[in-house]
Parts: sequence; C-alpha cells; structure tokens
Amino acid sequence: MSPAKLTARESQILSLIAKGMSTNEIAIHLGVTLFTVRKHRNNISAKLDIHTTSKLVSFAIHHGNIADDNHPFEFSRHDSLSDREKEILRKLELGLTAKEIARNLRISPRTVSKHVENIRSKTGLKTLADLMLVSRQLQTSEIRNTHRSE
Repeated sequence: MSPAKLTARESQILSLIAKGMSTNEIAIHLGVTLFTVRKHRNNISAKLDIHTTSKLVSFAIHHGNIADDNHPFEFSRHDSLSDREKEILRKLELGLTAKEIARNLRISPRTVSKHVENIRSKTGLKTLADLMLVSRQLQTSEIRNTHRSE
C-alpha cells in the first residue's frame, strides 16, 4: 500500500501515532478536536487497510513516516537482551500485536508483555516506534557482524 494515498495531514497524524502520541496528545499538539484526530485515524486505517496501532507504527517506519536516523541508540545497552527478547523485538517490528506474537511463539500474551516490559527496562525505550527502530538497528548490526566474521 502506498503512503501517497494519504493526505499531508493524515501522514502527519500517522507520524505522531508512530512516535507514541495518544489521540488526545495529537489533538492538543495539532490544535484540533479529538473527533478530528479520530476521523483522520479512521481514514488512515481504511485507506491502508491497517487496523492495529502496531501495524500502523510498523507501516510508518517502513514507509518513511518516521526516520531511524533520529533515534541513535547505544548498542551496548542492548547486549543484555536475551535471544527471546530480541526475537520478540523482531516480531514487534513486523507490526505483530502481543496476542499475535504469543500465538506465533506458543507462549502467553502475558509472557510477551513481560518480555516487552523487560526490554523497555533494559533499554530505557518507551514508545513502540523506538522498540521497532532499535530492532531494525540490531538486525543491521547483526548482519554487519556476520559479514565481518566471514
């Protein structure tokens, strides 16, 4: 789905959603009503056929509505992530919800939530977009390390 189908305002709202802002925060930030933000969000969801926040955030990241060069992360803080936590990060980056990740990994949604809580605690990251961006950076770093060792 092409982000070109979105209006400039819809793209702006998608970017703010991806940055972790609530509907209320977006309304205040843009100086519009909650109804207006909800209407734009519904239009975005309909145009893109995406109906979860995690998939909207993933779409925004993959289609340039939010740039990862604005989020330099200290990789040494991510060395403490377990393999399972890294796996959950990768699934989050795909836009999967906790329920979908749980089903995929055959664990409970509560376990997924606990892993995400631990990741946030270890990394200091708060927003879903930041988690998705660090996942991309970790994958890039792992690819580079694999090529260096060959």
